[in-house]
Amino acid sequence: MVMSNKENFWRILVNQCRQEQRQNSSTQEGAAIVRLADFLLQETVACNASDLHIEPLGGELRFRLRIDGLLTVMPYRLPGDLASPLISRIKVLANMDIAKHQQPQDGAFVFSAGERKIDVRAAVMPVYGGEMLVLRLMNLQEELLTLDELGFLPDVKQKFRELIHRPAGLVIVSGAMGCGKSTTLYAALQELNTEDKNWLTLEDPVERHIKGVNQVQLNPKAGLDYAQGLRAALRQDAQGILLGEIRDEETAMMAVRMALTGHLMLTTLHTENAVAAVFRLIDMGIPPYLLAATLSGVLAQRLVRRCTDDGAYKGRLALHELLVVDQSIREAILAGKSREQLETLAREAGMKSLFDDGQEKAVAGLTSLQEVQRVIYGT
Repeated sequence: MVMSNKENFWRILVNQCRQEQRQNSSTQEGAAIVRLADFLLQETVACNASDLHIEPLGGELRFRLRIDGLLTVMPYRLPGDLASPLISRIKVLANMDIAKHQQPQDGAFVFSAGERKIDVRAAVMPVYGGEMLVLRLMNLQEELLTLDELGFLPDVKQKFRELIHRPAGLVIVSGAMGCGKSTTLYAALQELNTEDKNWLTLEDPVERHIKGVNQVQLNPKAGLDYAQGLRAALRQDAQGILLGEIRDEETAMMAVRMALTGHLMLTTLHTENAVAAVFRLIDMGIPPYLLAATLSGVLAQRLVRRCTDDGAYKGRLALHELLVVDQSIREAILAGKSREQLETLAREAGMKSLFDDGQEKAVAGLTSLQEVQRVIYGT
């Protein structure tokens, strides 16, 4: 089996790390381990991966990349005796405590790949066999997308645009982690960001900076969490607030009450589809009468791989499902109708399901029906 130049380079780096380890017990800042960490990050960027997974496996470290939503194994392994120096190196970059090995930690740093500046969010978790790290990468120099660039079907885009231009109400973007919820909210915020409006964001973390918007980096350890941030936002004369995520009952109740008092609230929630968001909020203790009075709509989305002209996949495309809360939906929420009944009403009012949206995009050649089924149904 012929090794590639990169695999040979990797072996050289591993040998250099071993030599440093023999010469000096404090290896996490050794030159070789620094080069090895940089090499992994550079390879991740070169592959246009969104995430790098570093995991203990069989006494070694395995490396996997998430490319267009799918995990692939890198052709490199790191001997177990060098795992601690590599993980410590990344902890140092991300401003984590290198002495803590038995609890989760989060951090961030900026990595330079040529002329590109990459924002890296790092999360470490103790697992059997050591610690695993997941690094999420974002190109800071990429232009933020607009609503017109998010792959909406024309009628769905028009309805969503109408929702975010209302003077008040609660608009939710729902979906799993990594499905592009923040990208959609930032696109909406860019359109709403005018000099005559005071927009405030509460985020953990602030993912991208938007000129003209007052963005708040939350810091729960210092007492500034989502609920505290919302209380403070009431005193900032903001017409609109982007809340990074509804995570708990207190935050949900405050977001609903702020929407009731004349604020436009944009936020995210982890649910499988649009109607499920209604029941998630009710489960979090929101009275149906308050929810019916404030909820304007829910946009659920998933990401599928995009088809190229030669039949391969490259890049990703969003599927959308938009629930517009009209009078019939409000009455159904107040009456305590079931999820199935709400979905029937929504479809009668014109809501296209995620699968319907995906079918249209597959027919248009933007993705494939097999890819739509894989993402939505796991088949």
